[in-house]
Amino acid sequence: RGPPLGILAIVWVAFLVQWLVVVDGMVYEPASSKLAWRAAVIALPCVVTLALWCVHFLDPGVIPPKQETDPEVAWYLGQGRPVVLGERFTDADGVRRAVRFSKDFRGQTVKTILPETLLHPEDPEGPLLADGSAPEFSQQCWTVRHCKTCRVWRPPKASHCAVCGHCMARFDHHCPVVGACIAQRNMRWFIALLITGGLACGAYFGGAVVRAMQVCDSEKGVGREKCHGTWEVIVLGIYAAILLYGALALLGAGLSYASSVLADVTTKERLGKKPPGFEKGLGAEAKHWSAKTAFARGGGAGNGGEKKIGWAAAGMGACGETCFAPVRMRPNHPPTWLEPEQVEM
Repeated sequence: RGPPLGILAIVWVAFLVQWLVVVDGMVYEPASSKLAWRAAVIALPCVVTLALWCVHFLDPGVIPPKQETDPEVAWYLGQGRPVVLGERFTDADGVRRAVRFSKDFRGQTVKTILPETLLHPEDPEGPLLADGSAPEFSQQCWTVRHCKTCRVWRPPKASHCAVCGHCMARFDHHCPVVGACIAQRNMRWFIALLITGGLACGAYFGGAVVRAMQVCDSEKGVGREKCHGTWEVIVLGIYAAILLYGALALLGAGLSYASSVLADVTTKERLGKKPPGFEKGLGAEAKHWSAKTAFARGGGAGNGGEKKIGWAAAGMGACGETCFAPVRMRPNHPPTWLEPEQVEM
């Protein structure tokens, strides 16, 4: 969880090799391009370092923990039953709904809001609904979990990070390379880091290739017959190979994460470690209450109070929440730690 000194060292070692081997030795045509290339070589690692600083030191999306147990959770635990029905109400569309409290296999409290018609007629507080499905995975239910470590109700797609010790909004993954969680507020900086890093590798790769060609040129270097085996060509070859790999890997990862934001899918969901309410394998028809059902936004109509919205609208909603979230420094909340059996994978 400390500063990412390792990745910072790699960035500036790549810069030093570019400056000492490529920039100083290159023959510039026209000569006016010398200043432009030198400026680009300096600017690229500075931009990457700035993006790295933003990922590590700015707020990734920490949900402030609470000191006291939520009153609803305290009431449910005081009932002493595995499943308890709470209040019943009529929503804005005239659909009668019930609030159901239960526990998941980790022992964390789950609150589900569901249509009364889904309650089992013979055993309304039983584990299954009238249609035989589990409430947490029904497309007609609105489900949230309570983190008993942070003592907060988790927003959609939020999860507790066992490394950082906090619940994170729209948790994607914990990245040990940058020493931070990648979540709702710093995903944009993480994507910027990957893309700028890939562009920097690509630019440096181009410079290394041009310099290697100049070394093997009879007019600008030692000639093709003598260049093979020289220290400069060997260094440039190894350097260019590493840069090419870095450019392809970083740009590919950056574009992949950008597409995931547009699709409103986190890495945790892609790996199958999905939160309640997400139905895997339905593609554009998948319903997730965080963005793909109008009821999650406080409205809805039709069967069960749900209303489908398109995947594009869901993606733009997730993109807006991720790209335009307020910028702030990481809050200094004391971390809360999970017991090993409570860790959410």
